[in-house]
Amino acid sequence: MSTQRLIKLPHRVLLKLHGSDTNAFLQGLITNDVTKLQTQNGLAAFLLNTKGRIVEDVLLWRRGTDDLFLECSKENKTILTKEILKYRLRKQVEITESSDQIFFTEDVSDKQAHRDPRFSGFGARVFGNPSSSEVSENREKYENLRRSAGIAEGSQELAELLPFQANGDLLNMVSLDKGCYVGQELTARTAHTGVIRRRILPFECEGQVKIGAEVLDEKKNKVGKIISSDTTRCLGILQLSSFKSQKLTADGVSLTAKQPEWMPDKILANNKTRTSLTDS
Repeated sequence: MSTQRLIKLPHRVLLKLHGSDTNAFLQGLITNDVTKLQTQNGLAAFLLNTKGRIVEDVLLWRRGTDDLFLECSKENKTILTKEILKYRLRKQVEITESSDQIFFTEDVSDKQAHRDPRFSGFGARVFGNPSSSEVSENREKYENLRRSAGIAEGSQELAELLPFQANGDLLNMVSLDKGCYVGQELTARTAHTGVIRRRILPFECEGQVKIGAEVLDEKKNKVGKIISSDTTRCLGILQLSSFKSQKLTADGVSLTAKQPEWMPDKILANNKTRTSLTDS
């Protein structure tokens, strides 16, 4: 184990999926292509409702067994499990909660680390029950790093958004060439013909901002909403046309929108026309 301490993530849980129909079942349920797990250890995706809106974001992990492990937010575990079971019907898939705890590490070279599939620069996960000397309880450090990287997580931040508003096309969470899945029709139509005018972005902020606070431009027009915040950085969904606004505020606190490292320049440059990765 690396000498760098692991950050415990008590707000995240692992569900173990086992059974001969597991891969085929998940392939018809989530936004990404499960067959990618044949060549990689991790996969990020969304579970959508029939209207194409996000129910939950999930991370799928292959850990050297025939089982797949699904990571999700602890607070939404019951709702997510019910949503999954609703579509299981007679398929051979069993779902149980794993006793393994989830940890974050910035040291992606650790042999036990599973690199984050959304953005390779955002550390890795470690699973199990390591000794307390290896573990930090400083979850806020993880949240700070996540906000700085521009990565939203959990149903509180993502529920009811469209996959591309949550940057699913940029964070390796949506496959545009797999078969059908729940909510696929609207997602495919948006990818090929729609204009994505709002996306989640990170902000630098000069104080604490309430979750749900409206983002205003210099003319006091409502151009976004805060979904996560500490005293120096926030995550919010923002109209891309307001990205370069010099006087964004929320709750009277000054904000500066930032371009994440993983976001191509054209996403912000072409905000009045097409802003999907399907552009030529």
